[in-house]
Amino acid sequence: MGCYVRSSIFSLIITISMALLFSACAPPPRDPDPTDLYWPMPPDIPRITFMQSVYSEDDIGRVYSLREKLFGKEYIDTLSRPYSVYARYGKLLVTDIVKKAVLIFDLSTKRLSFIGSEGGIRYPTAAVMDSTGSIFVADANGGRIAVYDSKGEYKTAYFVRDGSKLVSLAINEQLGRLYAVDRNNHRVKVFSLDGKLLFEFGSRGGENGQFNIPLSVAVDSKGMVYVVDNGNFRIQEFDADGKFILKFGQVGDAPGAFANPKGIAVDSEGHIYVTDAAFSNYQVFDQKGNMLIFVGSLGTSAGYFQLPAGIAIDENDRIYVADQLNRRVEVFQYIKVDE
Repeated sequence: MGCYVRSSIFSLIITISMALLFSACAPPPRDPDPTDLYWPMPPDIPRITFMQSVYSEDDIGRVYSLREKLFGKEYIDTLSRPYSVYARYGKLLVTDIVKKAVLIFDLSTKRLSFIGSEGGIRYPTAAVMDSTGSIFVADANGGRIAVYDSKGEYKTAYFVRDGSKLVSLAINEQLGRLYAVDRNNHRVKVFSLDGKLLFEFGSRGGENGQFNIPLSVAVDSKGMVYVVDNGNFRIQEFDADGKFILKFGQVGDAPGAFANPKGIAVDSEGHIYVTDAAFSNYQVFDQKGNMLIFVGSLGTSAGYFQLPAGIAIDENDRIYVADQLNRRVEVFQYIKVDE
């Protein structure tokens, strides 16, 4: 009987110890994301809804192994300062300018991987991916676009030796083109996917087709190119060959105006989304530049932002925003009228 009691007590101690270890190694609890955030709010018809916040691998459904529960992960999976985002083919790419890496969240396998150390990325400001899984990374301080294969292995780099600072990328696979915003030289460089410089457009100024500190670029489903012209407080639209089409926006604090426009993306219906770091929101415009709605304001709760930067929209009209100072990516869903 004595041996049995001692064995039971020992088992109980082991069980409690294991439970304490599990709780110590598990990530700290966080308030659940809300499920009732819409823009506009009812009784108006909602067009955008909040989905979730992504701070780390856990937020995409990561399941811990027993070893990880006991000893923790072998890597730090939290975001430090997310700057740009790209979402396609079940992957979420986040450039982190503090980690000096690109974090690849695989939404299918619920796993996280990193690229950047191999290839010596110094200051990643953008990353995009083609349908083969190849990833192109803009290294602003390295004066180049680094290329990685679908396994995350470094392959090559396209160097630009004219003082360029590449801060944003957009891909047009149909034409085999990579659009790169050159902040220093106030222009857009257009490369083939194998690194050949095809042409450039833009110069410094305030006229149509000119830029003053361009910061971001997006390509829509028709191949039209949209550029955030930060210093001119406007958005400019071009055709695929760099021909000016239209512009909209002006400096101000009224809806539809800009104070510090940062990122740009286009949904499946052609609506144009622009983040503004000063307003702590993103605004949505139609194809003529009329503002339809804005989402967010300054804060730390879900649906709020602190210095938002990059924005991306995937093939399912899910919206991803890099929320820099809150160290997260905020995820929303565009709701089509027939839904």
